[in-house]
Amino acid sequence: MSAATATVEDVPESPEVRLDLGRPAGRRTFVDRLMKGLVWVAAALALAPLLWILITVAVKGAPLTVAMPPDYTQVCIDTTAKVRAATEACGDFNAKAPEGYQWRWVPGGRYGAVGSEFNTYGTKSSMPDEPGVVIQAATGDGAGWILLPSLQWWTEPLGSSVDFSPRGGALQAIYGSIVITLMCTIIAVPLAMLGAVFLVEYARGTKIGRAVSFCVDILTGIPSIVAALFIYALFVTMMGGQRSAFATALALVMLMLPTVLRSTEEMLKLVPNSLREASYALGVPKWRTILSIVVPTARTGIITGVILGIARVMGETAPLLILVGYATNLYFDPFNGSMGSLPTMINAHRTTAAQFAGADRVWGAAFTLILIVMLLNLLARGVARIGKLKDK
Repeated sequence: MSAATATVEDVPESPEVRLDLGRPAGRRTFVDRLMKGLVWVAAALALAPLLWILITVAVKGAPLTVAMPPDYTQVCIDTTAKVRAATEACGDFNAKAPEGYQWRWVPGGRYGAVGSEFNTYGTKSSMPDEPGVVIQAATGDGAGWILLPSLQWWTEPLGSSVDFSPRGGALQAIYGSIVITLMCTIIAVPLAMLGAVFLVEYARGTKIGRAVSFCVDILTGIPSIVAALFIYALFVTMMGGQRSAFATALALVMLMLPTVLRSTEEMLKLVPNSLREASYALGVPKWRTILSIVVPTARTGIITGVILGIARVMGETAPLLILVGYATNLYFDPFNGSMGSLPTMINAHRTTAAQFAGADRVWGAAFTLILIVMLLNLLARGVARIGKLKDK
């Protein structure tokens, strides 16, 4: 049979070739599993402290922000009969009460608080005014935990409340933190974006570009207290300015500027050069290409960098301690005088004894600060998502 008339059936079958990869065994399997376990352990070690901080701050700080602080009533108690006596029976409050009588601060004024328990001479509402009425103990209708929601923390300043006073909110600290951060952002973001555009679009690969980039790297690691001292020496000592919220914002600009600049620079570098070249081919000027093509393409990363910069400066305390005093009242002038803020509120009450209401303000201020940063991140994500939908 000729080769031309040969059929497929006449071709002898070749032996079947099988590639059996199998599964790695022995030392290789052990190393793979060990590395996988180490990765999970590292992730747990990285996330555990963060989750622990968030849970602790939320548990201790959230009740103060959503419930009215406890209000106590000063009463004279007959300790033998466990009834309320006339005020004259205990005499002067500053002096020691006679034998058998005692001054007591009892929960049961106008307000209660989350976590306040009636356990000694407590009542469900206000204390009875008539002497001789038995004070209910922690049994029966007089027992339980108080839950009275309130917006006082958000709507009232601390004012003249002291550490052992349960009254007062944090409006002055919230307002001060927002104002100082807003002034810092207004100054730092345009400067950072202009610097990033210069490094990427005009000075890439040049000596001056490398020099500016080196200075930005140095500025990234500068301590916050050094920035505060520099602004104090320049703005207050040499220029005759006042310690104020504006001076604090200038110090925070030095801390926010390198973070936003570096992140914006990296985002601009990710924009493909083909987009720039296509714009130039159509006769569009370079400045118009940057504003209309390059920056909008990288806006999501730029917004993320701005949020990181805000988070970097919002919790700084050293510039606030040096350049502006802590105020417990609400002041609206950012160019003169003191102004409250959340970091300085935490610092002012951190040494308060645990049994006083001032100790709770530390956790309340910390919870508020974390909540504001979280809301800013959610806002940035929303802006980025809207931008993506517009692109589609």
